Amino acid sequence: MTTAIRRSPVLVVGVIAGLVIGAAELVGGGTVLQAAISAAIPIAYALLVTLLARRSETAGVLAGRPVDERWELMNQEAAGWAFGLSAIVVLGAFVVADATGGDWLPYAFVGAVMAIAYVGSFVYLRLRG
Repeated sequence: MTTAIRRSPVLVVGVIAGLVIGAAELVGGGTVLQAAISAAIPIAYALLVTLLARRSETAGVLAGRPVDERWELMNQEAAGWAFGLSAIVVLGAFVVADATGGDWLPYAFVGAVMAIAYVGSFVYLRLRG
């Protein structure tokens, strides 16, 4: 049995993100080479996983197109682990910044966004059925 797989916007999002990051590098005073490298990283990732997705199940998951329920479950579990580890790192950075007299506000903001996103998506998924 396979899941209904929607088309993934990974390539489009990667190109847009790369162009925005490259432009931000130029606006911030970076060189054209720095902007090109900054733009090339997300574009290359998106292009690579999109092209490899047809031949590799792992690349298919990274491109947002898991081949079946097993790969979808692995993707969801990996996302959960990544979110949890990111939350631990943000919390640790917040504690270190607070303990050393640094600016803890950016870490508090990121932590709050993560918490709101998690709770909001949980409530949405629960209400959706």
